[in-house]
Amino acid sequence: VYNASKTQLKPQISQYEFRNTANIFSDKAKLPSFNKQGPLKEKLAISNYVGNFMNKYLIFEAGNSLLVIDQHAAGERINYERLKAQFETKTLEIQHLLAPLLIKVSPQEKIIWEEAKENIEKLGLAATLWDKETIAIHSHPQALKTPEIALRNLLSCEETIDCDLDILARRACRGSIMSGDPTDKNTAVYLRNQLLKCLAPFTCPHGRPTVIEIQEDFLNRQFLRNS
Repeated sequence: VYNASKTQLKPQISQYEFRNTANIFSDKAKLPSFNKQGPLKEKLAISNYVGNFMNKYLIFEAGNSLLVIDQHAAGERINYERLKAQFETKTLEIQHLLAPLLIKVSPQEKIIWEEAKENIEKLGLAATLWDKETIAIHSHPQALKTPEIALRNLLSCEETIDCDLDILARRACRGSIMSGDPTDKNTAVYLRNQLLKCLAPFTCPHGRPTVIEIQEDFLNRQFLRNS
């Protein structure tokens, strides 16, 4: 007799387990070994794009597995590593704006900006006070595609005043490609390829997974199939 309560199955979803991700670029940080991340990385490298779901998840096929990429988490990882690499090699690429980008701020955000201004400028995000409730962004790192979101993320926490560059970069990169942004095949494949170049491709800078694997066996069991 089929008993649904006893046959509920949990997905067999494999993802890389990360530990000590607080500062992946620290000399003390232990990067994942290829033996652990290798199989999933190899599958991702040979995968074919299938489509996207809800403009949030990019779906790739590799053998008997479906690989699902969270486009926002992946974008954060890519931009974070790009920004950090430019910091470390002193090759920060800056986009200078012909016209300033004006952002309305709350009194609390204004206070944080005034106290953290020098720290924020180390990121290449230069801004001035336009009026008593507006901040004008004049330049930003090219890796930050939405500088207004990046600045708001930085101004959302008082700790920005005393943060080191690593934490600042993590917060700023929350302004990467967002869930809900339309993504075509070319963009999806480009995102997959850039993710494969990352030092830690399977987690975003804040610890969330970027890729999960759903195997055929799991789907077969959900549909009560033997093969």
